[in-house]
Amino acid sequence: MAISADKNINYGGDLVNQKYRPLDNIVYDRKNKKYYGALLDNRWNQLMDADILPKPLLLATSNWRTIIRSEAGKRPPLVVISSNRSKWIKQGIEAANQKLLVLDERSFRSASDLRALMSEEVSPPIYCRTRIAPGTNNNRNIYIVVNISEYETYKNNLAGTGITVIGWVFKRSTPHPPPNRSHFVGFGASRFAAIQFCKELRTAATPPKGDAPWDYAWLFDDNVVALGKFPGYGAIEDKIKEVENCVSVGFSGGTKAEEHWRISAWAQTESANGRGQQSDTVPNAANSEGLIQQAALWNIKYLTDKAINFSPVYISSAEDVSFVNYFKRQKISYLFYKGISVVKERVSIYDQEINKVNSMRQGYTAWFSDAENSGVSENGLPPPVMVDPQQGNGEQKLSDFIVNHVLPDKMKGDFNIRHLANSQAVEQITSGAIEEKVLIEDRVIDRVFKISGISVDRRDMP
Repeated sequence: MAISADKNINYGGDLVNQKYRPLDNIVYDRKNKKYYGALLDNRWNQLMDADILPKPLLLATSNWRTIIRSEAGKRPPLVVISSNRSKWIKQGIEAANQKLLVLDERSFRSASDLRALMSEEVSPPIYCRTRIAPGTNNNRNIYIVVNISEYETYKNNLAGTGITVIGWVFKRSTPHPPPNRSHFVGFGASRFAAIQFCKELRTAATPPKGDAPWDYAWLFDDNVVALGKFPGYGAIEDKIKEVENCVSVGFSGGTKAEEHWRISAWAQTESANGRGQQSDTVPNAANSEGLIQQAALWNIKYLTDKAINFSPVYISSAEDVSFVNYFKRQKISYLFYKGISVVKERVSIYDQEINKVNSMRQGYTAWFSDAENSGVSENGLPPPVMVDPQQGNGEQKLSDFIVNHVLPDKMKGDFNIRHLANSQAVEQITSGAIEEKVLIEDRVIDRVFKISGISVDRRDMP
């Protein structure tokens, strides 16, 4: 068996559909049902055989008792997924403070007060404390979730900002992890950890005979600086309650992160046209259409009750596409506001020249890629992953197709990029197959989205 696909001629660019999708025109055939399932099964089995998952998830913060108590009477929290950007976040917060001094105000009027984006060098992120308008409707805590290897850096750099740092790591019983890897990381794993934190916090903050302080939580990529035409957190929270068992609310994602000067110019133009403050109206939403990414409101109660979460097997891409396609497959409702747009800023200030987390992710990406392109096929199933290019050249290993036909010449010699493209191709194939029940068995889907055996270990790390 082989996957019928073409190359993405634009792979390697800056846009979302150029960075994460090495293949194009993938043809799905129900005759290949076992093939698609084997791709997911193999990844999960590889993690299990290496004693990586399922394992307890350690969640560390300065004082768990304090943050649990602080949730009493609060609105849904803002939870940020981040890596290697605490200096940029801090600089953005300082820029917001300087802007408020000029304006002679204590805080911005709302998250949609675009005056916050008119600083000279950097934008404050949307989750900045001073961008949450005062009042009971916005009485909410802010958390930033990072891998444990970055916990101390974030805690030190963000001290006094009103943001609580949460460190995560899957605990290992094996004393020596596979070569060149330490903590298990990846795009799916980081989002899994963020959702698990929300589940744990909500459960812990619920009184024995009382109600949970909230059922929802906001998740943000760390470089989100605005939501265009946003009616406010409370308005969206009211909308999700109107749809029974609605799992999430998403918005139109940015196709790429923009330079600060472009964002500042956009903010000035919007303000000049009367759109510089919070929108008075909520636009129409589509039900179960669109991709939830970058910024979203999540129904933590529903995710807890159904025991579902992002899948950690998606290490390099498609952690969002796969989860949304899982919702479509299972007929789970979500809302999508195309009229509200996510604005992300290009980051130029990093904590480390060589990012630890990125290096670890590259190690695991190579580990998966090597396994998926080696060996001899049994019963026509992978490994190796085979591709049947639509432009001809006959069936060939995915790794050969990537090097010979997909990668631009300037990238072919970089083994990290080769492994990345291989991994993303497998993630692209499987995430697309998830939506249709005829393409992957329920047993396989449940293994990767309803993971059992992962308990949470709360740890105080002052």
